[in-house]
Amino acid sequence: MAKQTTKGKKSRSAARFGARYGRKSRKLVADLEEKSKASYDCPQCGRNKVKRTSTAIWSCRKCGYTFAGGSFLPETSLGRSVLRSLKKSLEAD
Repeated sequence: MAKQTTKGKKSRSAARFGARYGRKSRKLVADLEEKSKASYDCPQCGRNKVKRTSTAIWSCRKCGYTFAGGSFLPETSLGRSVLRSLKKSLEAD
């Protein structure tokens, strides 16, 4: 009897591409899809119910709060740094 393989375990959601496009590209696609399909904490109510509605549009399924964020994550690194600098300037006053 043949040993059973773990098909699709390495390529995850990008397994639909088969052997095309190269391993690195498929891995990057799988990572982005994993991040974009995850649920995140709502900035308004704090529940872990924020899901991606469309490109850069995020919506909380609990309180209905809708906001713009990054394409694949609700909060971008640039947005975080802007908030940090705003916080510092407000503390300095």
